[in-house]
Amino acid sequence: MAGDALSVIQTGLQGVETAMQAVSDDLANSGTTGFQSETVAFETLLGAFVAGNPLGGGVEAQGIVRDFSQGAIVQTNSPTDMAIQGNGFFVFQDPSGSQVYSRNGHTIVGATGSLLSFNGDQVLGYAIGAGGAVGGLLGPITIPQGLLAPTASTQSSLNGNLDSASGVIAAALNPALPTTYNASVSVQVYDSLGNTHVLSLFFQNSGPGVLPVAENWNWTATLDGSAVGMTGNNGTLGFDASGNLISGGLPAAPLTATPAGAAALSLNLNLNGLTQFASPNATTGTANGNASGGPLSVQIDNKGIVSVSYSNGQIIKIALVAVATFPSEQGLALSNGGVYQQSSSSGQPTISTAGAGSAGVIRPSSLESSNVDTTSQLISLVVLQRSFQANSKALQTQDNILGAVLQLQTT
Repeated sequence: MAGDALSVIQTGLQGVETAMQAVSDDLANSGTTGFQSETVAFETLLGAFVAGNPLGGGVEAQGIVRDFSQGAIVQTNSPTDMAIQGNGFFVFQDPSGSQVYSRNGHTIVGATGSLLSFNGDQVLGYAIGAGGAVGGLLGPITIPQGLLAPTASTQSSLNGNLDSASGVIAAALNPALPTTYNASVSVQVYDSLGNTHVLSLFFQNSGPGVLPVAENWNWTATLDGSAVGMTGNNGTLGFDASGNLISGGLPAAPLTATPAGAAALSLNLNLNGLTQFASPNATTGTANGNASGGPLSVQIDNKGIVSVSYSNGQIIKIALVAVATFPSEQGLALSNGGVYQQSSSSGQPTISTAGAGSAGVIRPSSLESSNVDTTSQLISLVVLQRSFQANSKALQTQDNILGAVLQLQTT
């Protein structure tokens, strides 16, 4: 019986030591981003039977219970930091090619453009194509490092007003003679090489039209001050008695030009944004297309979309960050670096994107703090200290009993 009592006391002291390790780990990681606090679950051991009834034989650590509740989310100054509000884990790929999971969303762009996690693993997600379609294969997110290719302009739209009080001009419209037009507007366009060109449109009030057209306006266009080689660069706009454009707003043929050294430029014009009211001439124009540009910065939005901003003003979406959820988070196995691995107890992950299914949403430029409650851990230390003292006292008492028995045997 004495030996059994000592064994029970030993399990108690070992249990306190194990619980102390968990509390110490929690306190040590109270400032670790994305850390989930842990406690030790214990179970009673069976000992001797007394009159047919089992007597407790001490205690044994059954396992670790991890608290996966939400930690506080704090703002950071890094555009590539992110936190998950709700369920789920970021998905990383370690150097061996295995997938691991974490709540720590501190990421940086590596030297080769890879989006890297806090421990250097690759962040996984889904590629976004040029048309905005999300790719079906999960893979490492890579930030493009080269120039963004230029895009030639293909469309140009005009908005504004042509003054109905403008005088009628009978002479042929000639961009070189300001007396032959009433208004003009210039729009910047791009050729296939990314060179900028100035598309200028000139408008002339040509007088009354045939009803329902109340007034006609002729227009012509030049590129960089010349109409040489251009087609589809003139037409007539018809306005009704209320000043609304009712004809000519969408030319049947595109405007074409041949910039030196570049592919032919073909622009679809949209002039439907023009009106003819008794108000001063005021027109503006826009065109699509862009020059080449280098990457300037990377940002991640609340949907987990990774975008790159370029020096030419373009913002290109390149990937969607993956978020994994598990049937049993308690079954996840903690690995080196504070990341988790799936196990037979956790079940297979469901890997989707932020906000899909049970996955939480992304909080950009934020990180999730540790969910360790320091006050509770300090209270646990006091409780464990008392438990250790009590077990130590039991050990001392048992030692005294054994000493007394040995003394009786020697007398």
